[in-house]
Amino acid sequence: MREFFASQDREFNSDIETENVRDLPVVTAYIIRHGETTEDKLNPNRSLTTEGESQADDAAEQLITELNPQTDVIQILDSGNHRANVTVVRIAEKLKAAGFNFFVPVPSDKSGNLQAENIPTTPEPKSRSYNKIAAANIPDQFKKLLADPVLHAELGLGNDIPDKRVMTWFMIQRDGMETPQQVLERVRQGMNDTQKKLPQLNKVLSPDQRIVVVAAGNASMVDSVVTEASKVHPKDRGGEISNCEGFKVDFNLGADPKINLWGENIEQYSK
Repeated sequence: MREFFASQDREFNSDIETENVRDLPVVTAYIIRHGETTEDKLNPNRSLTTEGESQADDAAEQLITELNPQTDVIQILDSGNHRANVTVVRIAEKLKAAGFNFFVPVPSDKSGNLQAENIPTTPEPKSRSYNKIAAANIPDQFKKLLADPVLHAELGLGNDIPDKRVMTWFMIQRDGMETPQQVLERVRQGMNDTQKKLPQLNKVLSPDQRIVVVAAGNASMVDSVVTEASKVHPKDRGGEISNCEGFKVDFNLGADPKINLWGENIEQYSK
């Protein structure tokens, strides 16, 4: 775990302001799968079902119990697809109703210094796409292959697995199709990028403030990280990760990011 999430660049340590002592992480990120979607699984613009909306609402309620509107500034991100955006915006609206404010990106100069003395916030949530948490790059012909029941039978995937596409992706490789390991490398780079920003973010946060990222993504991305973090293969978990579950990462000054599985069903696989 430590090795996987270790930062590639430690130069940020010299910038830490020791007088800004904090109990909270500078950033905590919740990365979860989108809610359940409609049956047309090959449609990139498919919407959430009523059950998917309920799953997003449940995730929001859990976040509200874990977070504090007096200290936590929310930043919402999505993986770039419609179902992720709808999920995270629905969650954000619940957080707004609970009194949370939302992060406004801070401009920086050419040296990367943030041009603000305090973290700017807004009461209105707005999601933006972040390519480091995007779904695996799987061309359409491979998406059809991953949904092929003949291939599922050849791989020995039984009917006890409700959606076999993600497990099939873990079990086969094709040229031109991004692999779980490649997705992991992309997510790791995003974590390293966040880690490098901590000293500057720390300067515009008070010691009792933190930025809480709430991001919705695709099962391929979330499952890649959860599998590495838990060391439990999807086949041993009974298939892909449940909707609106995933993982949480704490980013602290001078320490490697710390990851924990997040969600009622997935937390049993925490190491």
